[in-house]
Amino acid sequence: MLSLIIDRVGNVNIFNVLEDNLPVEESHIQSTLDDDLIFEYLGEVERLVHVSQSVLSNPNQILNADILQDLKVLGETFYQQFFPLSIIEKLKNTTRHSIHFNIDPALALIPWELLHDGASFLSDKFRIGKTIRGGLHRPTRHENRKIKMLIIADPTEDLPHAQKEGEVLFSVLSQKVPTHLLELEFIGGKQVTKLKLLSLIKDKHIIHYSGHLHFSDDSLENGWLLSDGKVLKAREIKSTGIDTDLVFSNSCMSAKSTVKKLNTNIMNQYAGAFLTAGIKTFVGTNWEILDNERTIDFTVRFYTFLFSDKSVGESLFLSKEFARRNYHANDLTWANYALYGNPDFSMFVKERRNFHSTKILNPTTVLEFYPTPIAVAYSKFINSHKSKSIGKNNILNLAKLFEAISQVVGMMVFSDHAAHAMNKSIPNNPDDAVSLRKWWELVYGCVWDFQKLKISSILELALPVLHEQKETIFKIVGWMEAWEREEIKEEEIESYQIILQFFLENMLLEFSELERVSILLVSENQNPHFYFKGTKPTYLFPSSPGTKDKLQEQFFKHKGNLVLVHESRKVVVPFLTYFKERKETGELELVFNGLMPFVSGAKQS
Repeated sequence: MLSLIIDRVGNVNIFNVLEDNLPVEESHIQSTLDDDLIFEYLGEVERLVHVSQSVLSNPNQILNADILQDLKVLGETFYQQFFPLSIIEKLKNTTRHSIHFNIDPALALIPWELLHDGASFLSDKFRIGKTIRGGLHRPTRHENRKIKMLIIADPTEDLPHAQKEGEVLFSVLSQKVPTHLLELEFIGGKQVTKLKLLSLIKDKHIIHYSGHLHFSDDSLENGWLLSDGKVLKAREIKSTGIDTDLVFSNSCMSAKSTVKKLNTNIMNQYAGAFLTAGIKTFVGTNWEILDNERTIDFTVRFYTFLFSDKSVGESLFLSKEFARRNYHANDLTWANYALYGNPDFSMFVKERRNFHSTKILNPTTVLEFYPTPIAVAYSKFINSHKSKSIGKNNILNLAKLFEAISQVVGMMVFSDHAAHAMNKSIPNNPDDAVSLRKWWELVYGCVWDFQKLKISSILELALPVLHEQKETIFKIVGWMEAWEREEIKEEEIESYQIILQFFLENMLLEFSELERVSILLVSENQNPHFYFKGTKPTYLFPSSPGTKDKLQEQFFKHKGNLVLVHESRKVVVPFLTYFKERKETGELELVFNGLMPFVSGAKQS
């Protein structure tokens, strides 16, 4: 880790650099920068934030703005003014992945993540943490402990998305992290009293708070705003003897300081109060958050990475990376979050792979290389999601995506099972079509046969994933059954959408074997075969060099029929479903007659 210790005397910044806590040549280097330039930079960033929030809050307004480009220009200009040339070279050439800014209070307002080196924002390149006038805290970590986490949601009962955020986070973590590793508690609304909170927070390793913050001139009087105007203050938290590893604060401000001084930033004061109280790392925001779905999604992804053995800094880094790539271009959610404390701090000592989405799903991979029914269904969801369509349509498109995954993966398992002559009845026509639940029960029956008989499958890497995803799959099946019975309330739609999107994207990531197993219609002559791959299926020759002749030998037995092919393993299996030609376009499409189609009980508008 690279540590930058920055003091400020008057308008002079004094830099010292440590690498892995050892001094390097760059020491006592200076730059001169007047306060007015710092204020001007902060003011311009704040202006862009307001523009961003206005655009996101009013998606129908026409605004010709390139917020990201403006932010880049600002960040690059300030970066060149603030850092001496030797520090710029150090940041350019370092092989370290993390930076810890140990800074003078007079520099507390600067959003280091948004500085730009000409090639990228610092938050795109480094895992960043900051400590204001204090040493780097290195807490003792405990092996093999159960993590205790408290989720506090909307104590004032006036932030509906804060309540939803807590519920979604509780649901996702309950589903994905085993109970012997994580003990979860949830408290929300007016049941959040001072005495109750003080008793709950004392032994928690993680505290997640969604609600209002209260600020005052004394940082230790800052705290969480509860119902009836009561405040749980930092000094009261400190008096509990708290020894918490992480506080994540998704918060709106209940009072705002109007004093324009460099050392009175209220978010920095608030974070500092918690760190003073004994908390090791604090994730907060540079400005007020929007009470919306993106905040919930960002939060869920952060904890996804955290419980996949990532450090706090890396978890925030990966969440920002996802938001930059997948949210609206003018959405600055990624820029809002800051980490106070050591970016390399990890909740765990020994490796614990609790759930497997340590990578980020690349939508392009799904759209270009996954089987066509899945690619098309995912494309429809992405397009509806970007167009800000109503929640019901997004839910329907996610349900159709799960249906496509069920069809493709299920029929692959059935076909492979039949190729091994295990004589299980496979539903593949309208007369014996089964429900979604029955379909997956049959799939897992076949998976069990492969495992029991120790038979190699064309889906060799996907079968363990199916085993790991079983609980999630049947959870989704239960939800779809509830939708068909019209049991999902209108106000619950958005929460279900966020959780379902998280589960399905994680599932697509884990089913990466689908990139390597192709569905194709074998040509009856020497022409290319028709590949049902990506959103635009097409005619192609087998692509793997050196395998063409061996594969063609197997293809010869299946002329004019659908097959599964794993080109790298040189395996071909008959694919036991049908295809048809669309009358209006002449395009070929797959037909899965063995699965009853999903029909949304809640009619879509």
